[in-house]
Amino acid sequence: MRSLILLLVLPVAALAQIPESRTYDIPRLRNIVIDGDANDWGKNGFRVNLMTAVDGSALAPSDFDPTFRVGWDELGLLVLATVRDDSFVESTDENAYQQKDSVELLLSPSLGAEDLIHFAIAPGVATGEQGPKYKAFDWRKREPRDAVAIDVARAKINGGYAIEVRLPWSNLAIAPKAGVETALQVHINDADGNDPPFRAAWFPQTPAAGRTLAMYQLRLAGKPSAPVRAVARAHYDDFARAIVRVVTTNDWSGENAVVREKRRSLAEAPLKESNGRPRAEFRFDMPPAGETFGELTVRVGRSSAADVALPDARVWRAQKLMTYAPRFKPPVFSGDSFPACDYENPILAERYLGPYRIETTFYDAHYNKVTSAGKPGRYGAIIDIVPNEGRPLRRYATLYRQPAGFPVFSWWYLKPEGTVALPKELGVDHGALTAQQTSVGTFTQWLVQDAMTEDKDAAVVLAGLSETPNDSGPRGVYDDVFALDRQWWVGLKRKIGGTDTEHPNTFVCPYQKEGEPAATLRNGTPEEAKVKPESIDKIDAVLTSWVEESREPFSVCLVRNGVVFFERAYGERNGQPMTLDTKSWMASISKFLSGVSMMTLVDQGLVDLDAPLDRYLPQLRGIGVKAPLTVRHCFAHTNGLQLGIVPPRMFNDHYGDEMNDYEEVVAGYYPYLEVGTRHGYNGCGYAIAGKVIEQITGEALPQFFLKHMWGPLGCANTDEFDMSARTMSTPRDIATIAQMLLNKGAYGNMRFFKQETFEKFLPVKLAPYVTFPAENLEWGIGAVWTGEPGLSKQTYGHGAASAATLRIDPDNKLIIVMCRNTAGPKFGEFHPQFIRAIVDGLE
Repeated sequence: MRSLILLLVLPVAALAQIPESRTYDIPRLRNIVIDGDANDWGKNGFRVNLMTAVDGSALAPSDFDPTFRVGWDELGLLVLATVRDDSFVESTDENAYQQKDSVELLLSPSLGAEDLIHFAIAPGVATGEQGPKYKAFDWRKREPRDAVAIDVARAKINGGYAIEVRLPWSNLAIAPKAGVETALQVHINDADGNDPPFRAAWFPQTPAAGRTLAMYQLRLAGKPSAPVRAVARAHYDDFARAIVRVVTTNDWSGENAVVREKRRSLAEAPLKESNGRPRAEFRFDMPPAGETFGELTVRVGRSSAADVALPDARVWRAQKLMTYAPRFKPPVFSGDSFPACDYENPILAERYLGPYRIETTFYDAHYNKVTSAGKPGRYGAIIDIVPNEGRPLRRYATLYRQPAGFPVFSWWYLKPEGTVALPKELGVDHGALTAQQTSVGTFTQWLVQDAMTEDKDAAVVLAGLSETPNDSGPRGVYDDVFALDRQWWVGLKRKIGGTDTEHPNTFVCPYQKEGEPAATLRNGTPEEAKVKPESIDKIDAVLTSWVEESREPFSVCLVRNGVVFFERAYGERNGQPMTLDTKSWMASISKFLSGVSMMTLVDQGLVDLDAPLDRYLPQLRGIGVKAPLTVRHCFAHTNGLQLGIVPPRMFNDHYGDEMNDYEEVVAGYYPYLEVGTRHGYNGCGYAIAGKVIEQITGEALPQFFLKHMWGPLGCANTDEFDMSARTMSTPRDIATIAQMLLNKGAYGNMRFFKQETFEKFLPVKLAPYVTFPAENLEWGIGAVWTGEPGLSKQTYGHGAASAATLRIDPDNKLIIVMCRNTAGPKFGEFHPQFIRAIVDGLE
């Protein structure tokens, strides 16, 4: 199952156009017996005679040559896969059949449908089995539903094997008759040794695995469509060129291939044999800025060989410009004159934008508009990129004027000593860093010198350092140089956007709770918590065995009825014993925590979860959009911002918090944003929601989190400074906020939000808010249902890439928190035992 989950969250950057005409007719077949023997198929079936990897690569036929046929009868969809392979390697783990030699079939009732079934079939050749084995991953949403099953058989053939399958129509409640349509993906995998498998894939666009919009549509018919003899994969490169790669069956070797837009020829090349396959590669310019291609095809002779699925060029350009920004060189300067600003590669920028000009407006540290840098210190620049055609773009930049210039050899006078924490995966021992302090210090100096010329963050760091008093103590994430910079920009954005007058009042939260104080955490005995005393040793035994076998440290806090009845740390981290105060990475539990913070604004009527976001963000106003973005969309992952973008030092689609101009970044792409059309997991929606908090309260997120959540709750071991991914915390701190939620918004004498506001935080059905099938999809404002065996169905929390655990069970008044940095070995074995040991101990 892990494999499929990874596939499901692949990015969908600039989704390739799926040719609407590409529906394949599959013929009705009679008297098919599922025995692996192809004789009863004869020459019938719709044929796919060539399969490639997602990127268009194909192994030599002598190494791996998969093909398949498809048909139908009254009982089910029929698939006959023929695989010729030079060696056979299979997995005996049913959850990992697809990691070795295997056939995968992904079936959905129709394109874009909510239901999906994934069958992973191991042929049983390498393991000496009498027949194949399969694992069904059932992603159907409808209830009730019967268990899925298929008829499958295998036959050994010369140089490989054949897999024959009947996929019963009952699995997807399809009534078969001519004209009915369904949707299919096929993957045939080849593993050699311990290397990752080569995945030959059949689906119309990339990346696509597991997405029911990215499947081929099959129409039940009497006669088949023409066989598939070629595969074309296409993309735009960073130089704004279209790259098309074509692979064909051997009978087209030596023929001329042409890429055409209707009747216009864009490029042509001969099909030359390479690694046993005829291939051709085409390169041609993107259409001019503001335009896109129509339908593209590859033709060989008089045959239409393959459709070319390229992204909409306008959408692709808009995505590229989200993270391609002009820069000042240098961002750290001396003298009164501000440095010049342009793109690193103006020629490339013009290919993205068309002809453009750049206009800059400067502000001093006190938000006064200036034309020169009269004093040393911080400055902010508003950069307007104005193309000849289209909407202008805007970006922000921090600049720092140093008090005086100095020659490069001034660095030589400084004693270069320093150290740095490095990931253990680099293979550098801490003792080596200590011994090489001079070398590390010299390298650090080089980095600083280069950054002062090239890196915008150098200005952020130096401006923040210049504003930090000499007698101040150590600064953390709430008041470090990055927090100072973020707060400065919040102030300027509110001033120039007018939100300082729209929201002039100081935000107050928490406020005084009426009536009796709510429960607060206290240490107590199992009996006080209504937990069986003997369960403590059982829980400890599971956790002790877990850390001994995995060597992965963690810490735990368990609460029932407001009583902390179990709180312990296990293992060592970085050579030091794990303690209850050792901070761990909470990963996407950050999303849950930021949702809690958003509800404090909802509670006071400052935010409507379903109002257009431009009500709160001036940068989004006046832009024509298909559907407006709302706060709910931001938190429910229906915001359309899962685009496969990975800026430097960031994680896939988890960025934006650190960008002071992220509102402007989203504004530039807003006309193309597909809001409510799919559920795509990302952190970018959370980032733009964080800008709403900042614009309304006037407080940058780090200060907001500290002032209105962690500080009042007395949680001193939590560092929360973004909305989606980077919080560090401890079990007691997370359990404290969980208790506040069990109390439905109150803690002691403090109220963070009312009970009716708390109810809005919990998952709801998303169908009323989206345009795709989502009858059974539920999501909250950062909260999801997390029920497990033994826990109530009302248990909520959030998952985490670090494998941290947060479970809040209101029926059992139970809180489960485990903090760790990664799952480590045997997580899947021990985590259920951990939960079971807890719930078995409840009285």
